[in-house]
Amino acid sequence: MKHTIGDIVRFKLESGEVQEGNIQFIEKDRYEETFYINSFNNWAYKVPGRKIIS
Repeated sequence: MKHTIGDIVRFKLESGEVQEGNIQFIEKDRYEETFYINSFNNWAYKVPGRKIIS
């Protein structure tokens, strides 16, 4: 699934908790995309593409 800056996504943390936020920046690597997301609970996260749920 293609995501762009400003999209609202749900993602899973290492603890298993699911958060929701909007994408601020996308870093594209040769093998994977990394998303920088501002969560709605006022935290910022660096999330690998495989952790994005929707």
